[in-house]
Amino acid sequence: MITRLGEGLSGSGHLTDNAVARTVSTLKDFRTIIDRYMINEAVVAATSAVREAENRQYFIDLVKKETGFDIEVISGEEEARRTFLGILHGLGKGIYPASKASVEGEAPQALLVEGATQAPIIDNIVAIDIGGGSTEFICGRGGEILSRISIDLGVVKLTEKHIKSDPILPSELSSMDSEIMVKIKMVSEQSKGIEGSILVGTAGSITTLAAIDQKMEAYNPLRINNCILNIAAIRLILSDLVSKSIKERMTIKGLEPGREDIIVAGAAILITIMEEMGHDSLVVSDYGLREGLIIDAYNKRCTH
Repeated sequence: MITRLGEGLSGSGHLTDNAVARTVSTLKDFRTIIDRYMINEAVVAATSAVREAENRQYFIDLVKKETGFDIEVISGEEEARRTFLGILHGLGKGIYPASKASVEGEAPQALLVEGATQAPIIDNIVAIDIGGGSTEFICGRGGEILSRISIDLGVVKLTEKHIKSDPILPSELSSMDSEIMVKIKMVSEQSKGIEGSILVGTAGSITTLAAIDQKMEAYNPLRINNCILNIAAIRLILSDLVSKSIKERMTIKGLEPGREDIIVAGAAILITIMEEMGHDSLVVSDYGLREGLIIDAYNKRCTH
């Protein structure tokens, strides 16, 4: 469920009434499901939007009142750490289909058989998480985090700041690309430090691009997790997206409803990251912060 809690935040510094209402309504639905299955404990965390909002305490208190959930507001660095936990857990689960890379029109090839339990040997990882308000970079070796960086670069913020026309004007795309380049250059040198690293990407923008590449009628996490997404395919997808209106994008197979306006920013960020870091492809992870929150809570419980 995309509630877009950070909508309008960059302009006002406040979570808007509509965004808060959407999010609280969704959390109420989650509470109903949790109560139905008699789950004893829930982990609820907030990231960029709530971190930055001047009225964040109002939102936290309202959620507690309406749903009973205690929200943990986590820092960008902590978000990166828990995202890395989730990504590591998902590596090797499912299959590794090669990207269709629309330019070649080839069907996916299975590099690992479906259902394989043996995780691939990946010592050096640079993981990226492109979110609505921030992007996280996590460099790891042998399962240990070497560095984690969170930057103020998110798809909702970029879209609201730069994209005013439908379809997008070339000048708007250029303006957005310039901001992306400046901020990615600030971290790319630090993230290049792992020799022979594999790039792994998680979160909605990246998984949606993988679904578009595979022309999915319905999202299938087993086909998305650990698939390979090539930069050539992402460039073709971006070119197609910017040539269409928002309404026209809604007919694209694999494009999750609610992302038709912000997916352009997501693709632009990803392409710039890959170019700056010298990667022609990345491994897509359907695992990320959500799973990392659960793993972290479990680990803490086991050590007490």
